[in-house]
Amino acid sequence: MISDRWDRYAQARSPRRLVNAAGASTWFNWTQYPDHGPGLEVLDLDDGSRVLDLGCGKGGNLAHVCASGYHGIGVDVSAPQLAHARTRWPGLPVHHRDAVSYLLDGEESFDAVYSVFGALWFVDPEVLLPAIHHRLRGVLAFSWSPMKPIPGLPRWDLEPGEWRERLEKHGYEDIECQVIDPPAGAESDQCTFFVRATRAGGRMPRSTREHAR
Repeated sequence: MISDRWDRYAQARSPRRLVNAAGASTWFNWTQYPDHGPGLEVLDLDDGSRVLDLGCGKGGNLAHVCASGYHGIGVDVSAPQLAHARTRWPGLPVHHRDAVSYLLDGEESFDAVYSVFGALWFVDPEVLLPAIHHRLRGVLAFSWSPMKPIPGLPRWDLEPGEWRERLEKHGYEDIECQVIDPPAGAESDQCTFFVRATRAGGRMPRSTREHAR
Protein backbone atom coordinates (compact mmCIF):
# COMPACT_ATOMS: atom_id res chain seq x y z
CA MET A 1 0.00 0.00 0.00
CA ILE A 2 1.11 3.56 -0.72
CA SER A 3 0.48 4.57 2.90
CA ASP A 4 2.93 1.87 4.06
CA ARG A 5 5.61 3.29 1.77
CA TRP A 6 4.98 6.76 3.18
CA ASP A 7 5.27 5.36 6.70
CA ARG A 8 8.70 3.92 5.91
CA TYR A 9 9.75 7.17 4.29
CA ALA A 10 8.59 9.15 7.33
CA GLN A 11 10.61 7.03 9.72
CA ALA A 12 13.77 7.82 7.77
CA ARG A 13 13.18 11.58 7.83
CA SER A 14 14.64 13.77 10.57
CA PRO A 15 12.17 15.96 12.45
CA ARG A 16 12.24 19.72 12.04
CA ARG A 17 14.68 21.64 14.25
CA LEU A 18 13.32 23.00 17.53
CA VAL A 19 14.06 26.58 16.45
CA ASN A 20 15.15 28.23 13.21
CA ALA A 21 18.02 30.64 12.64
CA ALA A 22 15.91 33.50 13.99
CA GLY A 23 15.10 31.57 17.17
CA ALA A 24 11.45 31.01 16.23
CA SER A 25 9.76 27.77 17.28
CA THR A 26 7.49 27.74 14.20
CA TRP A 27 8.19 28.93 10.67
CA PHE A 28 7.20 28.26 7.08
CA ASN A 29 9.53 26.62 4.55
CA TRP A 30 8.63 26.12 0.87
CA THR A 31 12.04 24.72 -0.08
CA GLN A 32 14.24 21.84 1.05
CA TYR A 33 16.77 24.33 2.46
CA PRO A 34 16.43 25.74 5.99
CA ASP A 35 15.42 29.38 6.36
CA HIS A 36 15.24 29.89 2.61
CA GLY A 37 12.63 31.07 0.14
CA PRO A 38 9.29 32.86 0.59
CA GLY A 39 7.07 32.46 3.62
CA LEU A 40 3.44 32.31 4.60
CA GLU A 41 2.73 35.69 2.98
CA VAL A 42 2.33 34.10 -0.46
CA LEU A 43 -1.02 32.64 0.65
CA ASP A 44 -2.53 36.14 0.86
CA LEU A 45 -4.42 35.46 4.08
CA ASP A 46 -6.78 37.64 6.08
CA ASP A 47 -7.50 37.39 9.80
CA GLY A 48 -9.43 34.20 10.47
CA SER A 49 -8.62 32.58 7.13
CA ARG A 50 -9.13 28.83 6.78
CA VAL A 51 -6.07 27.06 5.39
CA LEU A 52 -5.59 23.45 4.26
CA ASP A 53 -2.21 21.65 4.19
CA LEU A 54 -2.28 18.68 1.79
CA GLY A 55 0.45 16.30 2.88
CA CYS A 56 1.24 18.02 6.17
CA GLY A 57 3.75 15.36 7.25
CA LYS A 58 5.23 16.04 10.67
CA GLY A 59 3.29 19.30 10.88
CA GLY A 60 5.99 21.99 10.86
CA ASN A 61 4.38 24.30 8.32
CA LEU A 62 0.87 23.68 9.66
CA ALA A 63 2.03 24.55 13.19
CA HIS A 64 3.22 27.90 11.89
CA VAL A 65 -0.10 28.54 10.14
CA CYS A 66 -1.96 27.91 13.39
CA ALA A 67 0.53 29.86 15.52
CA SER A 68 0.03 32.82 13.17
CA GLY A 69 -3.65 32.96 14.08
CA TYR A 70 -5.22 31.21 11.10
CA HIS A 71 -7.50 28.18 11.12
CA GLY A 72 -5.21 25.50 9.72
CA ILE A 73 -6.09 21.87 8.97
CA GLY A 74 -3.63 19.20 7.87
CA VAL A 75 -4.20 15.98 5.95
CA ASP A 76 -1.70 13.16 5.47
CA VAL A 77 -1.74 9.43 4.64
CA SER A 78 1.09 8.56 7.06
CA ALA A 79 0.04 7.73 10.61
CA PRO A 80 3.62 7.92 11.99
CA GLN A 81 4.05 11.40 10.55
CA LEU A 82 0.81 12.57 12.15
CA ALA A 83 1.72 10.93 15.46
CA HIS A 84 4.90 12.99 15.50
CA ALA A 85 2.93 16.15 14.69
CA ARG A 86 0.45 15.54 17.52
CA THR A 87 3.26 14.85 20.00
CA ARG A 88 5.26 17.94 19.15
CA TRP A 89 2.25 20.24 18.77
CA PRO A 90 -0.59 18.86 20.93
CA GLY A 91 -3.98 19.78 19.55
CA LEU A 92 -2.72 20.36 16.03
CA PRO A 93 -5.76 19.71 13.76
CA VAL A 94 -4.56 16.88 11.53
CA HIS A 95 -6.47 14.09 9.80
CA HIS A 96 -5.30 10.65 8.68
CA ARG A 97 -6.81 10.77 5.19
CA ASP A 98 -5.77 10.86 1.57
CA ALA A 99 -6.09 14.28 -0.03
CA VAL A 100 -8.75 13.52 -2.64
CA SER A 101 -11.19 11.70 -0.35
CA TYR A 102 -10.87 14.45 2.28
CA LEU A 103 -11.61 17.15 -0.27
CA LEU A 104 -14.56 15.37 -1.87
CA ASP A 105 -16.16 14.34 1.43
CA GLY A 106 -16.75 17.91 2.60
CA GLU A 107 -18.23 21.21 1.46
CA GLU A 108 -16.75 23.88 3.75
CA SER A 109 -14.43 26.13 1.78
CA PHE A 110 -10.81 27.13 2.38
CA ASP A 111 -9.26 30.53 1.74
CA ALA A 112 -5.98 28.87 0.80
CA VAL A 113 -4.70 25.37 0.07
CA TYR A 114 -1.01 24.54 -0.02
CA SER A 115 1.30 21.58 -0.44
CA VAL A 116 5.05 21.53 0.28
CA PHE A 117 6.61 18.46 -1.35
CA GLY A 118 3.23 16.86 -0.68
CA ALA A 119 0.03 15.76 -2.37
CA LEU A 120 0.35 18.06 -5.41
CA TRP A 121 3.48 16.15 -6.31
CA PHE A 122 2.22 12.63 -5.62
CA VAL A 123 -1.44 12.59 -6.71
CA ASP A 124 -2.68 12.67 -10.30
CA PRO A 125 -3.40 16.36 -10.98
CA GLU A 126 -6.32 15.42 -13.22
CA VAL A 127 -8.00 14.12 -10.06
CA LEU A 128 -6.56 16.40 -7.37
CA LEU A 129 -6.87 19.82 -9.03
CA PRO A 130 -10.67 19.54 -9.53
CA ALA A 131 -11.04 18.25 -5.97
CA ILE A 132 -9.15 21.27 -4.60
CA HIS A 133 -11.18 23.62 -6.80
CA HIS A 134 -14.32 22.19 -5.18
CA ARG A 135 -13.25 23.56 -1.76
CA LEU A 136 -11.04 26.56 -2.59
CA ARG A 137 -11.96 30.24 -2.37
CA GLY A 138 -8.56 31.87 -2.84
CA VAL A 139 -4.94 30.81 -3.31
CA LEU A 140 -3.45 27.43 -4.21
CA ALA A 141 0.33 27.19 -3.77
CA PHE A 142 2.69 24.25 -3.92
CA SER A 143 6.37 23.40 -4.22
CA TRP A 144 8.46 20.42 -5.26
CA SER A 145 12.01 19.61 -6.31
CA PRO A 146 13.51 17.29 -8.94
CA MET A 147 14.97 14.91 -6.39
CA LYS A 148 15.50 11.18 -6.80
CA PRO A 149 12.21 9.19 -6.91
CA ILE A 150 10.95 7.47 -3.78
CA PRO A 151 10.65 3.75 -4.60
CA GLY A 152 7.07 2.60 -5.07
CA LEU A 153 5.53 6.08 -5.07
CA PRO A 154 4.15 7.60 -8.29
CA ARG A 155 5.16 11.19 -8.87
CA TRP A 156 4.12 13.94 -11.27
CA ASP A 157 7.33 15.79 -12.18
CA LEU A 158 5.68 18.23 -14.55
CA GLU A 159 7.39 21.20 -16.13
CA PRO A 160 6.07 24.65 -15.13
CA GLY A 161 4.35 25.02 -18.52
CA GLU A 162 2.58 21.70 -18.03
CA TRP A 163 1.37 22.79 -14.61
CA ARG A 164 0.07 26.03 -16.12
CA GLU A 165 -1.93 24.08 -18.71
CA ARG A 166 -3.41 21.75 -16.10
CA LEU A 167 -4.32 24.60 -13.77
CA GLU A 168 -6.00 26.63 -16.50
CA LYS A 169 -7.91 23.55 -17.62
CA HIS A 170 -9.34 23.07 -14.12
CA GLY A 171 -10.43 26.62 -13.37
CA TYR A 172 -7.39 28.45 -11.97
CA GLU A 173 -5.98 31.82 -12.99
CA ASP A 174 -3.25 34.33 -12.03
CA ILE A 175 -0.79 31.44 -12.35
CA GLU A 176 2.81 32.11 -11.30
CA CYS A 177 5.58 29.53 -11.80
CA GLN A 178 8.96 30.21 -10.19
CA VAL A 179 12.28 28.43 -9.92
CA ILE A 180 13.87 29.13 -6.53
CA ASP A 181 17.63 28.64 -6.67
CA PRO A 182 19.41 27.07 -3.69
CA PRO A 183 21.00 29.46 -1.20
CA ALA A 184 24.63 30.43 -1.53
CA GLY A 185 26.90 27.79 -0.09
CA ALA A 186 24.32 25.00 -0.21
CA GLU A 187 25.73 21.49 -0.49
CA SER A 188 23.22 20.67 -3.23
CA ASP A 189 22.50 22.52 -6.47
CA GLN A 190 18.89 21.36 -6.57
CA CYS A 191 16.40 24.13 -7.19
CA THR A 192 12.82 24.25 -5.94
CA PHE A 193 9.84 24.71 -8.24
CA PHE A 194 7.08 26.89 -6.82
CA VAL A 195 3.61 27.45 -8.26
CA ARG A 196 0.93 29.85 -7.08
CA ALA A 197 -2.55 30.30 -8.57
CA THR A 198 -6.00 31.48 -7.59
CA ARG A 199 -9.41 29.97 -8.11
CA ALA A 200 -11.07 31.66 -11.06
CA GLY A 201 -13.93 33.74 -9.73
CA GLY A 202 -12.79 33.27 -6.13
CA ARG A 203 -11.64 35.87 -3.60
CA MET A 204 -10.25 39.12 -4.94
CA PRO A 205 -6.52 39.78 -4.18
CA ARG A 206 -5.72 41.31 -0.80
CA SER A 207 -4.60 44.63 -2.34
CA THR A 208 -8.00 44.95 -4.01
CA ARG A 209 -9.84 43.90 -0.85
CA GLU A 210 -8.00 46.47 1.25
CA HIS A 211 -8.61 49.23 -1.33
CA ALA A 212 -12.34 48.45 -1.27
CA ARG A 213 -12.63 48.92 2.50
